[in-house]
Amino acid sequence: MKIKNLINFFRSKWQSDYLKHGQFWIQNIETNSIANRFDFFEQITQNKKVLHFGCTDWPIFNPSYNLHIKLSKSAEEIHGFDIDEEGINNLKKYVNQKYFTDFNQIRDEKYDICLVPETIEHVDNVKSFLIGLSSVNADVFFITAPNCFSKEHIKRNFYGNNYFIEVVHPDHNCWYSPYTLKNQIEKYSNLKVLKIYLLEGDKMVCCEAVKK
Repeated sequence: MKIKNLINFFRSKWQSDYLKHGQFWIQNIETNSIANRFDFFEQITQNKKVLHFGCTDWPIFNPSYNLHIKLSKSAEEIHGFDIDEEGINNLKKYVNQKYFTDFNQIRDEKYDICLVPETIEHVDNVKSFLIGLSSVNADVFFITAPNCFSKEHIKRNFYGNNYFIEVVHPDHNCWYSPYTLKNQIEKYSNLKVLKIYLLEGDKMVCCEAVKK
């Protein structure tokens, strides 16, 4: 009975803290948990024609860990999109399929899946990128980004009175949350988010979207 009362106490306290901000500030996002994002990507791309953004994994390319190489073994066909032309030339040694560096190059292509994993946080202009993504002819889009509210991401940062140490990829331009990733996708593209996943526990946010 004491344990039950304690649980009810903390639940009540959490709800009061939650509600004190007012409904305007509260964004309720339903999520699905996926343990291993590589397994998830393999599952959704199995026997599909796939367009993979950020395929070169610059600047930490490793052929034993590269997602594009891994998915090429399960997808029916996989094309890569990246602005890293040097990286593309290197990746061609492992996956000899089509690669693109500009949205205009893919106008005549049709895909089952457009996969955009851990790419959006690197781009210089998110609005322009999402407008370009809207031009891709694909049945479904999976767009992922690191989750700023991940327990692991939060606990590995350190700060004091006059400093902040942030453990983050040096090429990242922003952090995303389940709400902000969904919000930007729907604000700047013609895509509608159907589901939101938390990958690798809660380290990554993944939005599944289709064209409106």
